[in-house]
Amino acid sequence: MAGIRKILAVLVGCASLLGTCSTVRAQGIILPAGGAVNRGMGGATTGTAIEAIGSMYWNPATINRFERDQLAFSFEAIYANSELSSTFPGVGSGSSDGEVGAVPVPTLAWVYQTANPDLTLGLGIFGVGGFSTNYQADSSNPILTPPFAQGGVGLGGVKSDAMFFEIVPAGSLQLTDRLSVAAGPIVGLGKITLDDNMFVGLNADGTYPRGDGTRYHWGMGAQLGIHYVHNCCWEFGANIKSPIWFEPFRYFSEDANGLGRLDEVDVTLPMIVSGGLAYRGIQYTVLTLDVRYYDYTSTEGFGDSATYKPNGAVAGLGWNDLFTLGLGAQVKLTECLTGRVGYIYSSDLFDEQDAFFNIGSELSYRHVPTVGATCDLNEHTSVSIGYQYVASWDSTGPYVLPGVGAVPGSSITSEFSGHILTLGVNVVY
Repeated sequence: MAGIRKILAVLVGCASLLGTCSTVRAQGIILPAGGAVNRGMGGATTGTAIEAIGSMYWNPATINRFERDQLAFSFEAIYANSELSSTFPGVGSGSSDGEVGAVPVPTLAWVYQTANPDLTLGLGIFGVGGFSTNYQADSSNPILTPPFAQGGVGLGGVKSDAMFFEIVPAGSLQLTDRLSVAAGPIVGLGKITLDDNMFVGLNADGTYPRGDGTRYHWGMGAQLGIHYVHNCCWEFGANIKSPIWFEPFRYFSEDANGLGRLDEVDVTLPMIVSGGLAYRGIQYTVLTLDVRYYDYTSTEGFGDSATYKPNGAVAGLGWNDLFTLGLGAQVKLTECLTGRVGYIYSSDLFDEQDAFFNIGSELSYRHVPTVGATCDLNEHTSVSIGYQYVASWDSTGPYVLPGVGAVPGSSITSEFSGHILTLGVNVVY
């Protein structure tokens, strides 16, 4: 019992320590968990094998611990509540609600035990991140009035969509009874559409070209993971994912005269370093903790300074590096029912002075409690459900205009909260 009290004290202490920090923002474009089971555990599965999606999402080195082949599917719907308010000197103040609706995200993972008992293969296909914003032009809200070039003081309607997928094959090699390593490539696929493409130069009439004439673009990276079983109670894991380097995102649009123009924007996804531990010393119970680092400041587009280039293009979103904490607990309640609870905490994504540049990429949150459950239909098939509540946050900063900078007396405020519901099926054979 002393050991149990010690680990619980460590988990609560970590959460309490982070809870005393100043107000912080998001985890960025990468989703902190994948699949119904992993979401129910607060994304904390780097240090142990719970099910196929969680292992392939955060640490393929753990798949050697599965005794049989697995095929897992999950589908989640992300529903956001968003509000955008603004004030501009001499114009007034206003507020508008966004309408994004439910954004679907699919996940799939497969684990295969080869004829070599020390080698296990895995494949993951994940929706790993994105954003969606939909604010209608609003004459009563300064930020949503027409652009300055058209007689207003805003951006017009703000509409954006982004989705990033990853195809993740990996091989896990068991070096000893306790130690496994895994490696494999990461193939990325991404698309970003914007109503007004602020990441390219202005047209001659002072407006930005449209940013919806684009396609999905390919990227490439790699990962390396390790998993160590210390004893029957403790397990440890670590994983490093390289940046995903994409081909330039190309946009077909029109200039001020309606003639075609071709623009390119460089985008990379961040390097991610994860470390995790798991405690299995309580019967029918698994406790997990993950700590994760996202290297956003080195990414192109997201991490570049939130400033304007001489041609009026926005250089980047000004995102900071992130540290996140994930906590999870799984308890087998009955012979066929397993329950889960979890929690995610994230550090600061961007400074409030850069809030203006992040209106179209509402990705900010601080506290995310999670719950989930799995019901075994038979010895081969189970169904799972996970729910995450993204607690409400807000971010306020000044208008920042090309050639002017921050406008005194102005402000924009983004408010956001969300719900994520995930359903999954796991087949063991």
